[in-house]
Amino acid sequence: MKYLFIDASESTTCVQAGDSSKYFNQTFNTSRNLAACLTSICDEMLDKAGLKLEEIDVFAVGTGPGSLTGLRVANSFLRTLAFMGQKALVGIDLFTWSVATLKAQGQTGLVRLVTPTLIDKAFSVDADLSRDIGQFTPDPKLVDNRAASPEKPNFGIRWQAEGIAKLEPTPEVLHELIKLQQPCREFSEMLQILPLYIIPSQAERKLEEKPC
Repeated sequence: MKYLFIDASESTTCVQAGDSSKYFNQTFNTSRNLAACLTSICDEMLDKAGLKLEEIDVFAVGTGPGSLTGLRVANSFLRTLAFMGQKALVGIDLFTWSVATLKAQGQTGLVRLVTPTLIDKAFSVDADLSRDIGQFTPDPKLVDNRAASPEKPNFGIRWQAEGIAKLEPTPEVLHELIKLQQPCREFSEMLQILPLYIIPSQAERKLEEKPC
């Protein structure tokens, strides 16, 4: 299996390319210029991995949580490549990737994953690390504050705060997750990779709080 993965959930874009035995991972500072440089950074990663675009069997896209613009651009780009090339597409969310990373690091028991939104709230996900990763289905809640939970260990996805340890989902775990995913090959299946986990914007938050 040969794959190309893009996670554009933040201002930096994580790209990984590999096959069943090896992979290459790099983060690019794309900021607000993702759409203009997406093809060039993919070409660069494929070149480093010694792969050609037509050799890719599986396109994998990060489904968030994160920026709507980044997630939408990356998803549209990879979905188009998969559809036009009659290749497979899989989605990898940061919650599952983080849980798998914690398990690989030897963490056990119940944990809480936290990732901040753009203002003062956060997504919160509880996970039981004693269960197989295939049994984990993210059920994120939008909570009113980012305070640590006293009942269980707290991990922030690429983020930390008092009582919340920073967790960086690892390329090694991503490599294994992509190999485990059930690929989508029909366009109707590719559409079901959604919903993306979107961080609410300031404008959306203000609209919600506006009295009717």
